[in-house]
Amino acid sequence: MNPQTRSHTALLAALVAVLLVGLPFATWLDLRSLSENSLTRQVDDLDSVITGVRDFYSRDVVKRLNPAGVTIASDKYKDIHGAIPIPATFSLALGHVVSEHQNAIEYRFVSDLPFRHRPAHRLDAFEHEALASLRANPNQQIRNVSWSGLNNRVRLVAPIIMEASCVACHNSDPDSPKRDWKVGDVRGIQELSITAPVAHNVLSFKYLLLYFLFASAL
Repeated sequence: MNPQTRSHTALLAALVAVLLVGLPFATWLDLRSLSENSLTRQVDDLDSVITGVRDFYSRDVVKRLNPAGVTIASDKYKDIHGAIPIPATFSLALGHVVSEHQNAIEYRFVSDLPFRHRPAHRLDAFEHEALASLRANPNQQIRNVSWSGLNNRVRLVAPIIMEASCVACHNSDPDSPKRDWKVGDVRGIQELSITAPVAHNVLSFKYLLLYFLFASAL
């Protein structure tokens, strides 16, 4: 084999080696993108479902109560026989139920202005920034994507908007820390968080991985 042929062969071999080394990296980027897109769709769907459940509860349950009857809506419903929770209390309870039954899904219904008889909510930096941004412009949803080891996490924050019934309750309740609410104000945030290992999506690339193993063997 002449030197020129050997040079071309070495160059070709080096190029193939580079391409094979780069393939796992490209596959990893695909996995990250697939995981992020999948979690984003899930968190959007869950936010829509939970918001719909809360709206239904407020519209078709609480508003249908008979003021002259025994049943009332109260944040202290556990202490009142025949009472049901108000929508905000219902949402807080829903968050506990979701957290108890789902390790990968977290639902938070929080505010920086909790009622006086309730413990203060702990908000991290992202939640504080999201709340401030939503109070400046409530017509948005804020997302955050983060990585920890091999886990991907997507967080979605939406505003909790004060409606007329909310304003009437909060401005008249002696335990309310703020009593000058207006319709349309942002009371707090509804947050959904989903965490999933990237490994869950590996099987989506099983043919690509088989091809890579075969090419490597060659």
